[in-house]
This record gives sequence, C-alpha cells and structure tokens, in this order.
Amino acid sequence: MLIRLLVLCLAIVPLMANAEIYKWKDKDGVTRYSDIPPPSNIKQESIRGKKVTKPTGQAPLAPVEGDIATSLNRNKAPEKAKESSASQEDAAKKRAQDAEAQKATDQQKQAELKVKQENCAAARKNLVTYTTGGRISRINEQGEREYLGDDDLSQGKADSQKDVDAYCD
Repeated sequence: MLIRLLVLCLAIVPLMANAEIYKWKDKDGVTRYSDIPPPSNIKQESIRGKKVTKPTGQAPLAPVEGDIATSLNRNKAPEKAKESSASQEDAAKKRAQDAEAQKATDQQKQAELKVKQENCAAARKNLVTYTTGGRISRINEQGEREYLGDDDLSQGKADSQKDVDAYCD
C-alpha cells in the first residue's frame, strides 16, 4: 500500500510543476530565462506551452498557380523582409546614436551643475567673510601681507553679492 502511494505521488509531481517559462534578451543582449514574464516593452518568447506541430506524412499545401495575388505576395515577401530588417537596423542605429547623444548631454549638464554649485558655495563663503567684518588680508605681488581698507571691503562685499546672485538660485 505504501509503495502504491509513493508511485502515485511521483506521478503527480511533474504535473504540479507545469510553470510557463519565458525567454527574452535584456538591454545588454544577454538571453534570460524565467518563470516570471519580462516587462511588457520587451519581446518575449514562451518556451513551455509551445505547440509543436507533428508531421502528418503529407506534403504541405501549395498555393494555386493561377492565383495572381498569391504569386505576387510570394515574390514580394523576400523584398519586404530585406526592407524591414534594414529599416529595423537603421532604427536601432538611430536609437543608439540618440541615446549616446542624450547621455553626453546629460553628462555635460551634470558637469555644469557641479561647477555652478561649487561657484555658489565659494561666492557665499566670500560674502560671509566680507559681511562679518574683521581684518581681512591678502598677499600682494611682493609676497607681503596687506590688509584691506574700507573701500576694498565694500567693493569685495558688492562683488561677492553679485557672484551669489549669479551662481545661486
């Protein structure tokens, strides 16, 4: 009795593992297999559940020779396939070029934003320095320290306020 139950369980296990398996290529061109379907914008192929046609032993049906539309479509099919594959390749190349151009533009914008943020931080620091007062000095061409007068301080404060207005939002 125990052996019959074990054989029955072993016969049922493969029926329970009847999951759909999907095959697709990700953005890097790597072929992926999963039981979870990929995102809807990716072309997929179902592996399990495919209906495989069995040979019948009979010759396939041939189109009627007198049918003009059939013969025209048969002659145009290879041309359309070539055109569609060429247009798909062109579209893929254009998308790749657009993506590269967008990436370069984004990198340039990021670099400009970083420079602007650094300039803003420096301008605010200078404004705080000129606003708080005290003795401010700088080194002249001879390497000597010289202290700024009232006119230099007010000019520095005005220049740093102008920089804050230009670089900070």
